[in-house]
Amino acid sequence: MTDEVGVRLGIGGGVLFLLTAVVVAGRLPEGYSVGLLLVTTVVLAAPLDGPHALLLGVAGWAFATGFAVNTLGVLTVAPLDLFRLAVFVIAAALASRVGGAA
Repeated sequence: MTDEVGVRLGIGGGVLFLLTAVVVAGRLPEGYSVGLLLVTTVVLAAPLDGPHALLLGVAGWAFATGFAVNTLGVLTVAPLDLFRLAVFVIAAALASRVGGAA
């Protein structure tokens, strides 16, 4: 079943969701929380193809911005938030290419 890229994307999204809950409940500092979510996003994007890796990158950014940086799921689009979005998406895309699923 995990041969299907959509299933791997769903698993990745679920892992990011659970990790976000742990980060928020553990009250980790913002920098560590965002870094942990970024590393996890990159690792989970490696076995995905390009479009799915981009989706996972956006999901990782949304969890990081909405819960690790802001509270209560509030997404903002300040310049730093847009920079963070670019980092998450580019890192996920590069991981996908290096992971061989491109």
